[in-house]
Amino acid sequence: MKRRSRHEWLLLLKRFVYKRYGEPYRMQGNTLRFLPGTRPIRLKHLRSKNGVARNDALQIRLFSSNIVEGDTVIDIGAHCGQYAILMAALCGQTGRVIAFEPDPYARHVLLHNLKLNPLIKPPVVESYAVAETDGEAVLFSRGGNSQSSLVRSGVEFSGSDKSEAVPVVVRSLDSYLFENRVPAPRWVKIDAEGAEIKILMGARRLLSSNAGIVCELHPYAWPEFGDTFSDLKTLAAASGRRIRYLDPSREIGNVAEYGTVILERQS
Repeated sequence: MKRRSRHEWLLLLKRFVYKRYGEPYRMQGNTLRFLPGTRPIRLKHLRSKNGVARNDALQIRLFSSNIVEGDTVIDIGAHCGQYAILMAALCGQTGRVIAFEPDPYARHVLLHNLKLNPLIKPPVVESYAVAETDGEAVLFSRGGNSQSSLVRSGVEFSGSDKSEAVPVVVRSLDSYLFENRVPAPRWVKIDAEGAEIKILMGARRLLSSNAGIVCELHPYAWPEFGDTFSDLKTLAAASGRRIRYLDPSREIGNVAEYGTVILERQS
C-alpha cells in the first residue's frame, strides 16, 4: 500500500477542517475562500527555488498591486478560479472579470469556489477555448488538473500520462470582445499550456491597445501548434511591445524557456 506524502496528509486535514466554508486566503483586506488544494499561492513563495511556485507568486503580486476598483480584467485559462476570484475581489462591484476555462472538470471546481465567495461580484465564466480563430477543437484534459491543452504535448509528458479528448468551441479574443462590446481590459492573463501564441495571433486589436498582458510561456508545446519564439517576438514588436520575464533575474534571449512574461507597451 502506497504511503501518503506530507502534502497529501495536509490536504486531507484541510478538507476536514474547511469542508463547509472553504480554506481562507487573505489578500489586500479581502478574505477569499477556496476548496482545499485550489487556493492561490501565497506571496512567501516569491523567492522559492521552485520555478512554478515563484512564477505564480510573482503574478499574484503584480495583479494584487495593479488591479483596482472598476477595472476590466480577463483570465484565459482560469482553471479553478485562483486568479479570477482574486481579480474579482480587486475589481470590486463596479469592475468586470471574464474567465475562460474550457476544461469541464476544472470549470466545475471554479463554479464551486465562486459559491464560497458570495460577497464578490462573480466573474463571467465562459466555456470557450481561446485561440487564433473562431471554430471547434479538441481539448486534452487530465481530469481538471492544471494542464489541459489544445495539443497532446501540452499535457502528456510521458507514456504513462493519459488524457481525455473533450470537444470545445474556440473563440478568438478580438472576436469575443467585439461581439460582447467589451472595452479594452486593464489586464489580460494567459495561461493556456502552449496556446499562448495562437491566442495572441487572434488578439491583434487587443495588442494594439494599452492593456497589460501577462503570459505564461510553454515552449515545449509550441512545435505541435506550429509556433516559434520568433512568432511571439514578431507579434510583440508589431504592436509596439517588448517582452520581459516577471522574474527580474531572467532576461529574454534567443531561446524560449518556461516562465511568465509581460508584454508591455514601449514608451
